[in-house]
Amino acid sequence: MATILDKGADASGKRWVVRYREPGGRGARQREKSFSRRKDAVDFATKAENDKRENTYIDPSAGKVSLRRYADDWLNAVLLSGGTWESYERILRLHVLPYLGRKTIAQVTAADVEDLYTRWAKDGAKPNTIESRSIALSSLFSHAMRHKRIFTNPVREAEKPANPVIPVDERNLPSLEEIQAIAHSIGPRLEPAIWLMACGGLRIGESLGVFPDDFQEGTLRLRRQIVRNREKNGLYVARYAPLKHRKEGEWRDIPLPGFLSAYSDRFPIVNQQGGMTHPCLVRASWDRAVKRLGLRAYTPHDLRHKWATLTLTNGVALHEVSRWLGHRSIKVTVDQYGHLTQDGRERCRQVVTTTFQGHLPQELSVHLAA
Repeated sequence: MATILDKGADASGKRWVVRYREPGGRGARQREKSFSRRKDAVDFATKAENDKRENTYIDPSAGKVSLRRYADDWLNAVLLSGGTWESYERILRLHVLPYLGRKTIAQVTAADVEDLYTRWAKDGAKPNTIESRSIALSSLFSHAMRHKRIFTNPVREAEKPANPVIPVDERNLPSLEEIQAIAHSIGPRLEPAIWLMACGGLRIGESLGVFPDDFQEGTLRLRRQIVRNREKNGLYVARYAPLKHRKEGEWRDIPLPGFLSAYSDRFPIVNQQGGMTHPCLVRASWDRAVKRLGLRAYTPHDLRHKWATLTLTNGVALHEVSRWLGHRSIKVTVDQYGHLTQDGRERCRQVVTTTFQGHLPQELSVHLAA
């Protein structure tokens, strides 16, 4: 049991001392902690003994490692997909460690994280960007909690800025004629990627991971994507990785028009040297093509939005579109594209009208007949 010692009112330093043992019985290491007030000492002793009983005890010195050092160790040990690892490393290196890197992981508080959100917002970061950065930082602190380095995750306790989902504005997407012009301007090597994104709703990295044998009877079995990894030497290389929100070996099927089989001899899409390409190169070529054509600053991801818009406004079921897009949940699809299923409103009116028209009051029946 923890023991509370009173050094006396005349003693130098803090008066109250708590002596206790770490979990492990009589052979465990004995520790002590000093307090100015008896109440604080009693609270600490009670918590220490309660944590030992519930197996939630954390060594007070376990969190005395700098956030910078812990981030390095965590990134070297954590198992993440290549693209996720690169994103987390960049977020920590550029946007977290310059401000919190000298603090120990136990010293970082929810207030520190909220200050970080404010700083990011003042620097121009959008709500989605702040959300992505907070996910990376929260993953690090969750790891520290699981390994009994800290008591709580300050990112979970911090209040995040509002991040409302903005529905896709279908009026700001490229027209079919503009898509055709971009595909032609970008050149024959990358043209198949443009049509895969436009006709199948693929992400850039997914379009680059397609092989000829992934096509069968009008269906594309999407198995992989290409991501860009930052190696320990600082160089970036392209790698195959599992699909977003999926594990190694998982796949999703996407219905595709048969005319895309004309590109079968151009897969996989490679760079000018015949090696593996990556999304950043496609984005750069896309931007140049858009600029040459004098078009609005569309992005490759707008082709994915275009596919979702065309399918939903022409009556394809929302849950099917969500599955083919590879969204984590149908809620993501509803938030972004739910407003496009406008034909459902008329069907709803027709069903209700047909059901009730024989049972309405006379004044309503007259209005219906008119």
